[in-house]
Amino acid sequence: MSKKLSTTARLAVLAVAAAGASLALPQSAAQAGGATTYYVSPSGSDSNNGTSPGTAIQSLSRASGLQLNPGDQVLLQRGATFSGKLAVWKSGTAGSPITIGAYGSGTKPVVTGDCLEVGGSYITMTDFSVQSCTTNGIWTDGTGNVITNVEAVHNIHGIDVAEHAQNTKVVRNYLHNNDRMAPNTPGAFDDYGAVGVVVQGDNTEVAYNSITDNWAASADFGTDGSAVEIYGGIGTLVHHNTAADNRTFTELGNARSADTTFAYNQVTSNLRDTEFLITRGDADYFGPVRGTVAVNNSVKLTGANSLGFSCYAGCTAGYFMLYNNVLDVAGRIGYLEGTMSGGNNVYWRGSMSGLSLMKGDRYTNPQWGTRLIPTAKSPLVDSARPAPMKKDLDGRRVGVDGNGDGKRGADIGAYEARATGRNGNRGHHHQLAHHGGQGGHQAQYHAAHHGGRHHHHHGGKHHQARLP
Repeated sequence: MSKKLSTTARLAVLAVAAAGASLALPQSAAQAGGATTYYVSPSGSDSNNGTSPGTAIQSLSRASGLQLNPGDQVLLQRGATFSGKLAVWKSGTAGSPITIGAYGSGTKPVVTGDCLEVGGSYITMTDFSVQSCTTNGIWTDGTGNVITNVEAVHNIHGIDVAEHAQNTKVVRNYLHNNDRMAPNTPGAFDDYGAVGVVVQGDNTEVAYNSITDNWAASADFGTDGSAVEIYGGIGTLVHHNTAADNRTFTELGNARSADTTFAYNQVTSNLRDTEFLITRGDADYFGPVRGTVAVNNSVKLTGANSLGFSCYAGCTAGYFMLYNNVLDVAGRIGYLEGTMSGGNNVYWRGSMSGLSLMKGDRYTNPQWGTRLIPTAKSPLVDSARPAPMKKDLDGRRVGVDGNGDGKRGADIGAYEARATGRNGNRGHHHQLAHHGGQGGHQAQYHAAHHGGRHHHHHGGKHHQARLP
């Protein structure tokens, strides 16, 4: 069981994690002495030893049988497509991870079929694409595994961080159009899928990813899917991601889930039915989810039935904290059953029905400029509570003077402004039906607890997931 930290401690850890993320990734080129590189090519032969491009092995099943040691590499040929399953149950070490990567020139190698099953620890997965896989593009269940520079597309789950996983990093990936639902049959409310990342393990970092267009038609729910789904994970840090046109940015369920932080993410969507964040309290079958914090996120949802956040079925101040965020939502700002904590948010455009402003909250035009970067005249500038991170989504330092008045302060949202004329702001770099939920709840909750979509998780490599 992971040690639970206070909100303040978790935000301090988040700041350190964000600052050091680029330095913390293992370097695949730095091999331990005596380590072996294995090459896999469709033109190879499984009778080869695989230790040079000229003696490459051919199949993923042969690669799965390699007796890998710390520092070893398994490299797939660029421009090639591999069908089947690559299973890695051997482990590297923190200083000498095993690497699954690519060699040669051309586009990323493509893996399809059952794709990647990684039960070992200290495995770095990089520089390939997982497409149209049976269920998961990558299933990972070890300790200290890293997934980076990977594309996941047309899967049920792009990446599944499984229930025994610890200290997994999912960073700088392109997770898009994971657009398949299972079993997708009417009546049982058991559909799941169309998810970029599912987190069941502990102390997972999901950062610097581009996560887009993860949604699918669902026989049970109309449409379903999400960028990041938390189901049982403790201590998850989701920060500095750019997400667009996902059915939901994030949904949390399972009473084991706790201490999740969402910070410095940009979330936009033009879908008619779309949400930023869904979580739940004690009275929900899949709750309560404790210790969810959303801080310094910039959210713009233009759909008619869009919803900023939902915390229902007995939400409390300890279950959900929202501060320093911008929610520009065409439909409804939020749906709350119970209480929440936070403040100092800016809300705009949507209905505030049933909500009260917390201390420091304002309902006002955020006056965004390029992308969702505030202009110098924006009410977001220099008006945030102390920020949990040192850099914004563009890598700019937090806490500078953003409007030229000589006073420094962090900005609300995921971006810092720069004063025009000084540094300039020149383009740096479920139908909720206004109830907070949609059909799919169990009968005993349907009338009273609108706020999400039911999902069941059965555990294992191919868990079924359908959060409310």
